[in-house]
Amino acid sequence: MAKLPHLPLERLEKMLDRRRVPAPVAPPIRESARVHAANITVQIDTVTKNQEALPKIEGIDPELILKVRLSAPIQEDTWRTAGFKVLAQESGGILVLFSDDTELTAFRERLAEYQKGVQGDAKNPAYNQLFAAIDEVLSLSASDRIGPRLRIDGKSAPADFDARANFAIDVELWDAPTQLDRQVRVQKIVEHVEAAGGEILSRYVGTVGLIVLRARMRGSVLRDLLELPAVAQIDAPPIPDLGERDPPIVTIEGVGAPPPPADAPLIGIIDSGSADHPLLTPSLVASLGVPDALGSADIWGHGTKVAGIAAFGDIRECVDRKVFESPVRIISLKVVNDEGRFDDTDTIPDQMEKAIRVLHERGCRIVNVALGDAHRIPYEGGRVSLWAATLDTLARELDIVIIVSAGNSAAGVRAPWGQNAEQLTRTYPDYLVSAKNRIVEPATAAIALTVGSLAHANGLPTDGSGGAELRAIASLNLPTPVTRCGPGVNGSIKPDLVDFGGTVLFDGMTQRIVSGDQYSSAGMLTLRPDYLAGLLTSSTGTSMAAPRIAYKAALLLRAMPMASANMVRALLGVSSVQPSEALQCLQRFGADGQRACLGYGIPDVARALDSEERRVIFVADRQELATDQFALYRVPLPTEFQTTKGKRHIRVSLAFDPPVRHTRLEYLGLRLNYHLIRGMQPEAIFEHFRYRTKEEEAFEKLATSAKCPLDPSRDLRGTSTLQRSSMTMQRNVDRYGGEYYLAVFAERRWAGEEITHQRFAVAVELEHEAEINIHQALRVRLRA
Repeated sequence: MAKLPHLPLERLEKMLDRRRVPAPVAPPIRESARVHAANITVQIDTVTKNQEALPKIEGIDPELILKVRLSAPIQEDTWRTAGFKVLAQESGGILVLFSDDTELTAFRERLAEYQKGVQGDAKNPAYNQLFAAIDEVLSLSASDRIGPRLRIDGKSAPADFDARANFAIDVELWDAPTQLDRQVRVQKIVEHVEAAGGEILSRYVGTVGLIVLRARMRGSVLRDLLELPAVAQIDAPPIPDLGERDPPIVTIEGVGAPPPPADAPLIGIIDSGSADHPLLTPSLVASLGVPDALGSADIWGHGTKVAGIAAFGDIRECVDRKVFESPVRIISLKVVNDEGRFDDTDTIPDQMEKAIRVLHERGCRIVNVALGDAHRIPYEGGRVSLWAATLDTLARELDIVIIVSAGNSAAGVRAPWGQNAEQLTRTYPDYLVSAKNRIVEPATAAIALTVGSLAHANGLPTDGSGGAELRAIASLNLPTPVTRCGPGVNGSIKPDLVDFGGTVLFDGMTQRIVSGDQYSSAGMLTLRPDYLAGLLTSSTGTSMAAPRIAYKAALLLRAMPMASANMVRALLGVSSVQPSEALQCLQRFGADGQRACLGYGIPDVARALDSEERRVIFVADRQELATDQFALYRVPLPTEFQTTKGKRHIRVSLAFDPPVRHTRLEYLGLRLNYHLIRGMQPEAIFEHFRYRTKEEEAFEKLATSAKCPLDPSRDLRGTSTLQRSSMTMQRNVDRYGGEYYLAVFAERRWAGEEITHQRFAVAVELEHEAEINIHQALRVRLRA
């Protein structure tokens, strides 16, 4: 099949404000505004009194932080004019609010107006949208400040911390108005902790609300810290999940390893370091540590395995050819110590930011973070971690592709298949979509690509050495039994993509679940860290699937060095296919369950790199759209595509990188989405979607046939920063004409007025399953 260039996607140059989204959910009707206002007043007075009794720190201005339970959402501007700043959102309609006016003057004035009830011809009391939505106003308690990892360890109240025991913790502080205020707040907390006998190991003061201290202290000091209003959360530091250390010995002799070209794309590997492996060294540009004291040697043995797959993609193919020639260059950056744990002093946000900036300064535009939190706390909704938010913030700022693994399930008390290892053979694949098997941090990152895992084979030894007691769980293209599922934050599609990561077996003799670390046939072939004992080994998990995506992303950058990170993500998305075997395996869970395990599928990098005669990709990179506006793109369909028999597919992929805030349930500061419109002229589409004043006539609804039935739907994909949807046609569609139109919308959420535009990239693929040349017709049409 001839390799042909992608074609440009034409944007129609007309800028109009989009029609606004519907108003928020109306608050409930309160039987008596007077009684309801009186209850709120009592609750506010109680919160204020409780706050006055809390310990104060000299140098930190008095603050009022409270927790409000809502029955309906309230716009952030409404809170702002009432004298509050939204600090955080929690599940269950809970907001954490801050006011520097401890008397709540503006709030009480509005409450007094509401308490008067309906006045004159008004339908509702004054400020009804605010006060009628408030169910309860509460104090933020010390227990509210205990993080999820400590809760898993049985610490749910201050009394659960032994006053004499020592704890290593991360202390997150609430944000402050300016960078100077942040620095002052941190310094005062540091002085407070040190005066009480605690030790501050490191501090991280970001510019978008991330303030974290790493500290060691006695339980008595920790209890005191939980009472401070300036403290948002205290939790145990994350522990990296790096898997087993003892792989089998596999040796290969007589292979070549030429260096890649000097301008080959760079992949940064943030992991446990790298070994001076003879097959990796020609591709290894640098091996560093953050902090420097960690060194760069891969003592734990995970980073070399990851780097091997990132460098070569399919190592079995290299073995067959007896040539290990990499098309990419690697920079290894060690962030865990020789015991496989994160650095004791630096916080994770600080360490990740330093690591990623070092890689970016050296030219890396692809960063692989195949690390997960070994606490394995499944994502239950709610807020994402500081770790995930840091990755997203840097991906947006630096225009880089960050790839993370979805995380692996493991045997034990919290195993999703049950505590008995043999249960895996009976419950697969049912547990895959269970709440216990959700993705773990930092896989909730929205802009980073989260990668799940597929089995490359059934994993049984080809020589039959396992015996009858060795049982296969999965087979080719089925989900790896230890992969984790979505959805992500706000119901976003996670994992975004999947790739091969090996499988596991059940060993009846030992009653254990075994993987590629015990049986090479069950894992992905990669480089062995202790190479003197053998060049190759194998390993299983999503951390082996993630670098395969990094490798594919690098191939796209090699072919398109000027492409944005959004364009790389969009092309990976548009080329992805959910394997038919996996869809069949997960069929009983419906489309939602299939998507939660597989995301958009496994990318075909050959499809992403080139168009063909019967398959054409239109691309538009480095696009910008003003908030609350929409853009229109022309998608031409040749006559052969409209009328010729056979299945025809249209796929649309959109990638964007919005501002994020980890304290919000509404994690994205703004959203993008799209419709594919047919049977309408551009002017009619602009007229339909444009903003209308109150004086103008209401818009007419689009005909059902005008919106192409894309799957997943606009609502299902709407909270994802990588969106891919498709439709299939088998009948003639010439009645709709030869031009479809892609309408892309930008919708402001909590993003402030300083965010005026959002950048994005889009790819649209037309594919005819018959051997018909649509590329030539489209190229001629575009030239005309």
